[in-house]
Amino acid sequence: EEVLVLYGSQTGNSEAAAEQLSSLLPSKLSTSDNRTLTSRCMHLDDFLELEQAKWTRLVIIVCSSYGVGQAPIGARKFREVCDTILERFGYDDTTNDGKNNNGDKMLTGVNYALLGLGDSHYTTFFRNPTTFENALSTVGATRVGELGKADASGTGNMEQSKVIERWIDSIWKDLQPVIDKPMTEEEGLKLKKAHEQTWKLCLELYKEWKQTNYFALIGLFLPLGGVIVGILVHLYLHGYTWGN
Repeated sequence: EEVLVLYGSQTGNSEAAAEQLSSLLPSKLSTSDNRTLTSRCMHLDDFLELEQAKWTRLVIIVCSSYGVGQAPIGARKFREVCDTILERFGYDDTTNDGKNNNGDKMLTGVNYALLGLGDSHYTTFFRNPTTFENALSTVGATRVGELGKADASGTGNMEQSKVIERWIDSIWKDLQPVIDKPMTEEEGLKLKKAHEQTWKLCLELYKEWKQTNYFALIGLFLPLGGVIVGILVHLYLHGYTWGN
């Protein structure tokens, strides 16, 4: 089973934490039936565009705020998707209270852990991770574990690097129950729906992501190609030559 670790990073701190999580994951988590656990680490935007939003049962997100609460490099389109979700559905603060009351929403079946980075020196501290949290929970995803808040202006025991390390050390016990049991057919169908609906929203926002169906084009031109070949063979058999 695969677990995705997704990140957006402006200065490299979120990227470093995400890579650390991804490298540790196979050794920190185990399964009851000895399934092999693998992990991949990538930008949030690459997950949407290149992976076409194919959600795994468990996703770990590490992301900071940049500028005036904006998304950092590699997470800007993911932020736009989250903003669109909140605009369309509004923030429902009852969906992530630890109860299974998410019903049949777009991301029902997706579990995520979230480590946010920011700087409390700015009034927009933590706005971007908060937007992610609100949007994901509103459309049915379930957060597991504590919402990590690593402050670049933190001092002493709350220094950002120390908060990140504590969060990483403590998150495994919360992730373990999610992947402990084999995924059921029902869970697989929910993830398929999450993928399809998220990708549909992405194509609404980013029309340039629509792929050309080259197989359909080949099917369209194959009959025409056969006709052309037939004509050339006919001309050859009847002694037609080119050039003179």
